[in-house]
Amino acid sequence: MVVQILLVPYDTARRGWRSGAGPEHLIQAGLVAHLRGSGHSVADIQMIESNSGGPLAEVATAFELMRHVAVAVRAARAAARFPLVLGGNCNTAIGTLSGLTPSRRAVFWFDAHGDLNTPDTTPSGFLDGQGLATALGNGWKQLARAVPGFQPVAPADTFLLGARDLDPPEQALIESNVIKDVATSEIPSRLAALLGRASLDDAVGYAHLDPDVLDPSVGQGNWLRVPGGLSVAQVTEALAAIRARVLLGAAGVASYAPEYDTEQSVCRAVFAGVDAMLGDPS
Repeated sequence: MVVQILLVPYDTARRGWRSGAGPEHLIQAGLVAHLRGSGHSVADIQMIESNSGGPLAEVATAFELMRHVAVAVRAARAAARFPLVLGGNCNTAIGTLSGLTPSRRAVFWFDAHGDLNTPDTTPSGFLDGQGLATALGNGWKQLARAVPGFQPVAPADTFLLGARDLDPPEQALIESNVIKDVATSEIPSRLAALLGRASLDDAVGYAHLDPDVLDPSVGQGNWLRVPGGLSVAQVTEALAAIRARVLLGAAGVASYAPEYDTEQSVCRAVFAGVDAMLGDPS
């Protein structure tokens, strides 16, 4: 597979801070050599930067970066390259998903958190806790419409995997069965059954990996340590089941803060996850 790596090294508009350091750390840790050793071709590494010229601000900068990501993902696919987006924040996924339109998209969101809050429900005000909600069309509608190619993702085509730290409004949304929530204990067995029943033949998939979906016994990939997570084997087996059912059009890794990964165990887990996202290079 020919891979185009897109780096978005920002966390809450700050370049290289906290999980904003994650994308470049993964490259420095040898991700490119790892992919080539696995038989993939890395065509290019493209840095996505804020170039608005104005002051950095969490909301404005995040949506500017989403716009750049959308354009870059579309260009990569037009060049027959697979976009792998390494982002500081999970909300870069809105740009990635926008770059996949007009195709119908199926979302596979591996995260300890729902990212389903909206500006009206968020208890913290943290924009990155609203990324999946925004992709579903549930918040920041005017700014989202300015992202090239933005179209809300269908809730029925959205799979939330391994989430276990949810705010009450997020829990209520999940309990309404609007999206498919798959608990840690149900991966990969129930996921495989759901995929088998889902009507996804014409969908393009997007796999999203936040390393806090992993159990803390694997390691700590950011400042949010949530017990009861997935093993590396569960992540890779789930991704293999997804790839067997849906053609992935892009993948993303976000919210990896290397300062917390003192043993580099989460970095290695991310490499294994990327391997599973890309699959057999042939």
